[in-house]
Amino acid sequence: MTPLAPLVLPALRAAGLGLALGLIGAVATPVGAAPLQQPAATLYRGGDILTMAGPKPAYAEALVEKGGRILYVGPLAGAIKAAGGGARQVNLAGRTLLPGFIDAHGHLVLASHTLLNADLIGVKSIPELLGRMKAHAATLPEGVMVEGMGYRAEQLAENRHPTKEELDSVSTTRLVFVQDGSGHQGSINSVLLKQMGWNASSKDPAGGVITRKPGSSEPSGHIAEAPVFAVLAAKAPLTPAQIRQGVGKAVALWTANGQTTASEMGFGLSDDDIDVVRQMLDEKLLPIDLLLFVKHSFLEQAKAGRSAVVAQYADPASRAPRVDSDGRYLNRVRLAGVKFWLDGSMDNAFMSQPYTNNPSGNTEKNFRGLAVDPQAAVETTVATTWKSNRQVAGHSIGDQAVDNFLVAIEKAYAAQGPADHRPIIQHAQFLRPDQIVRAKKVGAITSFTAGGIYPMGDYLARLMGPERLAWAGAAGSVQRAGIPWTIHHDMPAGVSPSLIYALWNIVNRTTKSGVVLAPQERVSAYDGLRALTINGAYQFHEEKTKGSLEPGKLADLVVLSANPLKVDPLTIKEIQVLETIKEGTSLYRNPSLSAGGATTASVPSSAPINEKDNCLVPHDHPQKPLNPAQQAAMDRLLAPRP
Repeated sequence: MTPLAPLVLPALRAAGLGLALGLIGAVATPVGAAPLQQPAATLYRGGDILTMAGPKPAYAEALVEKGGRILYVGPLAGAIKAAGGGARQVNLAGRTLLPGFIDAHGHLVLASHTLLNADLIGVKSIPELLGRMKAHAATLPEGVMVEGMGYRAEQLAENRHPTKEELDSVSTTRLVFVQDGSGHQGSINSVLLKQMGWNASSKDPAGGVITRKPGSSEPSGHIAEAPVFAVLAAKAPLTPAQIRQGVGKAVALWTANGQTTASEMGFGLSDDDIDVVRQMLDEKLLPIDLLLFVKHSFLEQAKAGRSAVVAQYADPASRAPRVDSDGRYLNRVRLAGVKFWLDGSMDNAFMSQPYTNNPSGNTEKNFRGLAVDPQAAVETTVATTWKSNRQVAGHSIGDQAVDNFLVAIEKAYAAQGPADHRPIIQHAQFLRPDQIVRAKKVGAITSFTAGGIYPMGDYLARLMGPERLAWAGAAGSVQRAGIPWTIHHDMPAGVSPSLIYALWNIVNRTTKSGVVLAPQERVSAYDGLRALTINGAYQFHEEKTKGSLEPGKLADLVVLSANPLKVDPLTIKEIQVLETIKEGTSLYRNPSLSAGGATTASVPSSAPINEKDNCLVPHDHPQKPLNPAQQAAMDRLLAPRP
């Protein structure tokens, strides 16, 4: 498989990440580095500076950053004057400068847990899965739960989830838990089944399934939706050292992929999430911004935790200052809203009509998927938050799930009138044309999990049949309707942490079989980039300070190896993230920059720079291939998943 360019796995696995075992330092300090004395200003020039400031592409010859903000965007002569004497100059050397990417739907807090576990991405059989779990178990202290994540049942030779007996081969004395790549399904061993109290007489919990052995009521070990969340909530809390390590790994993964604002769209999935975030705050672990959307069932615990934090940080002097003075953030963390699950994974998407073909192992007649959170609870919470500063986001893959979320929003709209609430329809995998009209009326935003089009498009077609594929990931229709939309990776429950890969998917929409999935829903590369930048900022009510390169906004920047607007769309996935910069501070630099990358130098106060603006002509600089080890790592990350 063609490797994806950003170097994410090497950054995670080489030398223990470098930063993973230590604190993530002060907010304005690169991880693992001594504090740097920043020059008065930094001037960027010599490449495509794509501002993302309007509906059509606009380029600038130069950009000046000072004090973490964008001071100037425009002609080079003006930039030299604005930067002043002694400014640092960055020659982009033909590369492309963009606003830092916005993670519109990810799980950075969850990743702080899962990145400490066995990596099951790309396993091709249950014996291989068990082998990885046993190898991971050997690294853990006695008595610690053995966990892994990332396998896909439809990708396994056995075409099913592991059984409890198979996981018992990992350990008969320790808790063993594996999650699939969606995070919504998994399997547990006999010890964990006993601890959870699930047996032949147990009923399936609301919004979930405990799979039984054929012809029996005895649990097989496979669980889906609510029971998975129950296991996550029952886990032993991470230690402070594990939190530092896990947060370090998650931050490295996000920044290696150009993201300067992260999200946690399920705060409370693990019972110790409050402890994790408290340590982020108290030790200032985050060099990037993080937005939290609280799992609806965790709302009361989150409120109590917030009250304690507010009391602790009542003195403004105890808070790390922000360049943009955004009082909604505390030490780079913002409690932004509430998250609902209107359905489950693709195998449990709640549809208005039965699946054309059931998911593997499912024999239920007229199967329509699964509703998770109770509709009454969704409607009540949407109503109480409608005119507050707390957004609502609804995990809605199937069209019936979308319908249920829209009903809750429409009821609040009818009772209380319009509001600049911007409710987020997350995933929106099957969005009917009538629902697009309704979403626009109530001011909803759609956020698509675009990265799954190539690896899972054919599987989607088998489940749903040709008629409903016309609704699949309807970015083009949403764009034409004038609705703001975003794309996201959903990591660690997604296919890849790379938003460049998601962009490639949403622009091309090609599946593994070579079929173009709903070609009418293709979008331009520029509109796709807007979904990663200014639309992401708008989704979170942060468009005044993020998402475009304009004077006064935060200097959240990403340098790419090529301009996505000027390459063959089929090669977009080969573009590398070369550098990620948060408020003027470099947090990630691709190793390729050490040989012929962007260069820096001090600009003398009176030195004229006579360079033509070559931003408007294509560049032919070659792409640097990954070395064999990097390529193998990336192949494993993006292993085929039907």
